[in-house]
Amino acid sequence: MMNNTRPSFYLISSAVDGNVNAIEKILALYDPYISKCCLRPFYDKYGNVCIVVDMELKGRIREALIKMILDFDIPLETEE
Repeated sequence: MMNNTRPSFYLISSAVDGNVNAIEKILALYDPYISKCCLRPFYDKYGNVCIVVDMELKGRIREALIKMILDFDIPLETEE
């Protein structure tokens, strides 16, 4: 069954402010999705195929997500 949990506004705003624990919680929330996106076929010396997580690609995606979190700008409502 899929987990449709979304990060709360508080968690997102804490992560945008640079809270390491909040960033780790967001990364943990999206870890299964990132892992699934990084699946690659691996051939052993006998020609057998195994599907494995490409850890280099996963690291790049996690790095990009952290950069996007830290660069995210939360618009503030203004009264007019």
